[in-house]
Amino acid sequence: MVKTKSLKQKNRAYWIKLFLSVAIFLTIIPIYYVIVNAFKDKNFILTSPVSLPLKTFTFDNVRSAFKSLNYPQAFMNSLINVIISCTIMIIVGSMAAYAISVVKSKELKIMYVATILVITIPFQVVMIPLVIMLKNLNLLNNYFGTSLVYVALSLPLVIFLYTGFMRSLPKELGEAAIVDGCGFSRTYLSIYMPLMKTVTGTILILRGTFVWNDLLISKITISRGRMTPLIPRLFSYASSQYNSWELMFAGTLLCAMPIIILFLFMQKTFIKGVVAGSVKG
Repeated sequence: MVKTKSLKQKNRAYWIKLFLSVAIFLTIIPIYYVIVNAFKDKNFILTSPVSLPLKTFTFDNVRSAFKSLNYPQAFMNSLINVIISCTIMIIVGSMAAYAISVVKSKELKIMYVATILVITIPFQVVMIPLVIMLKNLNLLNNYFGTSLVYVALSLPLVIFLYTGFMRSLPKELGEAAIVDGCGFSRTYLSIYMPLMKTVTGTILILRGTFVWNDLLISKITISRGRMTPLIPRLFSYASSQYNSWELMFAGTLLCAMPIIILFLFMQKTFIKGVVAGSVKG
């Protein structure tokens, strides 16, 4: 009986490893494809798209894409959107989650469930009303207006992660703070906020990546060229260079590198935060 159970566990582990290996392989292929072709000339891409650029290695594609995208300005536009959006998400989301977790109220529980249900609503359903609202508030072609859309779409998930983490913490933490004379706000700032670093890191990666890689929201809320973020600018650039594969690969690499670097430095925080935030959702 013990041998049979052990054999089943080994078979299960084998299939899990096989599945994960295939998933990793399929994930890495597009990244590899972009990196190797960003440094080749067009003819070599067409004849040998998966081979390394050992003989035809060139930085000309990257330099040309960097200049055509007006990379520094586009990079700053994307960065501003990420900073504004993530700052509001973290402040509002953590405060809302703190109230939901600490205050015993049926109304807050109902609001929490309603907030989570918003995740199931597709953006296309609210897209036109949002644009009309931003236009009436004179927030089109405005960093803050665009960021508010990202915040509205992201807050349900942010609140869910923060609430799950806070509910996993011992209640004695808050009670001890109250005994020591801390008020509601002081307990949040001094006790809970420092403990939320891992979840905050996860939110920065998840929602920061969402804002950075967004095309649709930027296209419908920003029409001024000087305010256009990286991804919409890459889309326009790729449309005008549809035959220049080497330039499209180089532009894609330039847009993806900041997020790849961010994830490489914060991957441990990301994994810890996902686990912590889903303990008691």
